[in-house]
Amino acid sequence: MVKQLHRPDRADADVHPTWLLALLGITAAVAFVAHDKLLSFEQFYGLFGNGIDALVYRYGGHTVLESEPLYTFMLEDALPFTYPPFAALIFAPLAYLSVVGAQTLVAVLNIGLLYMAVHLSWRQLGYENTTRLRLLSMFLAVAFTWLEPVRMTIWLGQINLLLLVLVLWDLGRPAGSRLRGVGVGIAAGLKLTPALFIVLLAVVRDTRAFICASVTFVATIIVGFVVIPGDSWTYWTGTIIRSDRIGLISSPANQSIRGILARTLHTENPPMVLWIACVGVVAVAGMWAAHVAHSRGEDLLAITICGLTAPMISPFSWGHHWVWTVPLIVLTLHYAARVRTWWAAVLPVVLILSLVAWYKTYPDGTVAIGIFMTHGIPIVRVAAQTAYPIVYLLMLITAVVCLARRPVRSPI
Repeated sequence: MVKQLHRPDRADADVHPTWLLALLGITAAVAFVAHDKLLSFEQFYGLFGNGIDALVYRYGGHTVLESEPLYTFMLEDALPFTYPPFAALIFAPLAYLSVVGAQTLVAVLNIGLLYMAVHLSWRQLGYENTTRLRLLSMFLAVAFTWLEPVRMTIWLGQINLLLLVLVLWDLGRPAGSRLRGVGVGIAAGLKLTPALFIVLLAVVRDTRAFICASVTFVATIIVGFVVIPGDSWTYWTGTIIRSDRIGLISSPANQSIRGILARTLHTENPPMVLWIACVGVVAVAGMWAAHVAHSRGEDLLAITICGLTAPMISPFSWGHHWVWTVPLIVLTLHYAARVRTWWAAVLPVVLILSLVAWYKTYPDGTVAIGIFMTHGIPIVRVAAQTAYPIVYLLMLITAVVCLARRPVRSPI
């Protein structure tokens, strides 16, 4: 059984003082102005200037309504639909909107989901749902739009924040909550990587939630076969393993183990045995660290570790798949307020600096966004291209070392 975290020992006013809210309010204002002045909101590389993935979802939904093949169409001759059939069913309503309407709706939803992700993270840490906490979450959400995973999710019109909120809401509920696990199952039905949370539920022995998540996930597969059987057969018997449909495996933007291997070995097809072995090691290490965190009462940390393990072991993980760094930053801010040591204060600063949407504008007007797009001498370039996996590794080490001496909580 999963035991809930205790409430903070101090009142919210003490944990989040007025001066901190004022500082975060200023930070949010600066972040907003920076979007306008640096890349502009209206231009292509501005925060809301693209939305191309929202159109992929829209046209994916359109193929369902028009009974067209889902996995053969290419938006603008380059962008295929790569999600499970169930996702296309959920996206079908977007087909009734215009191009601008679909992009606008997805952008607005992503802003709301970002706020919810921050707020749910604080709530799972035990903070009361006060006006002060809501303001804190709002200011942080605005500031977090300058995190590369978040910014690119909003810019592209991606669903990463939706998956994040589904899991945070679902697993943030008390043990024994009705249908706990359904959010995880739906998230896995929309995109396969959240299925790792089903494994987490098995690891922490939350049997009821594990069964609910598993049944829900299977139900999404069945629904797909009932509504679009041909596309479902195509996906589950072949398309599912075609990671090359997503992008170049060796791309610096591929922040996964397979991407690291491809760049290191200078190939688009790293040896399958080597990749699977590395994935196995990281998956076991991640699940073990999540179990350690859970057993010490750090449920949000356990969920976050699992969330960040998923893009590590995925065949292809764009930088925007790493939105689980949002609750990770909230965790570091929480620990900094609790521990009050220099290293605890430095931790969120270092983390944020490594995740900021650093960008460079080239003479032809192209803008490269993300620390992993940094050029320089080989050692700098390699470190930059492995930025998110390095963050993941440091997170695991820090979490396990800090929790090693903590007592294991008693089951209830």
